Amino acid sequence: MTLPWAGAGQIAVPDPADREDLRTLLRRLLRLDEATVVRLTSGNDGRMRVWARTPFGALVVRGLGGHCPGGDVVCGADHLLTQLDILPRGDRDGLVDPGMPLTSSWQGLLPPTDGFQCVEDIPAQILLDLTESGRAAARENAGPAGLPPSLLDQEALTVRADSEHPVGVDMRTVFSLVMCGFVPERAGRTPEGEPVRVSERGAWLRLDARYGSVFRRTDALTLEPR
Repeated sequence: MTLPWAGAGQIAVPDPADREDLRTLLRRLLRLDEATVVRLTSGNDGRMRVWARTPFGALVVRGLGGHCPGGDVVCGADHLLTQLDILPRGDRDGLVDPGMPLTSSWQGLLPPTDGFQCVEDIPAQILLDLTESGRAAARENAGPAGLPPSLLDQEALTVRADSEHPVGVDMRTVFSLVMCGFVPERAGRTPEGEPVRVSERGAWLRLDARYGSVFRRTDALTLEPR
């Protein structure tokens, strides 16, 4: 029996499948930046959103079943992954200690999650191909400071190109979406017809793939929520 006060101050991810999805995301984020901080928020739908800033300058989010203390908590991705990994096999509650709050590591507000207008659905395979090309260019051009901004800021593709208001998608956004594992793929190929939706709201650009979303401001080189 679970007591009503059990798990106070803990993150709860009861479904083992959701816990595995969270582990996968955390591992990918930590490969990109071993000091990654994640922000967890709970909605009224019984689902939790896991937010993180990538080193490319975009904000990513994935939804899964669960909730967090107070509906909003910031914690270290490495600590959270360790806590998930030590849960006993067959655990039913999925209670995880988020550790020391790192609220000061997350400045600014989250982007809006509604009010976006769909611009166009594009084939996910295009983004995988762009990522592979970008990785090849990075291997040739990366220096001591990492990837050159000129590569990251490069407009990878233009959506609605034949209109008066074309929408550009840069490599920062493409890298973030693909390297966080949001596009399903096997051996560099996505399922036939797999889409990624491109939407916009004011200065915000949003890409929605099967396993998560990426947000990026189109009026700044780095994402700082305003």
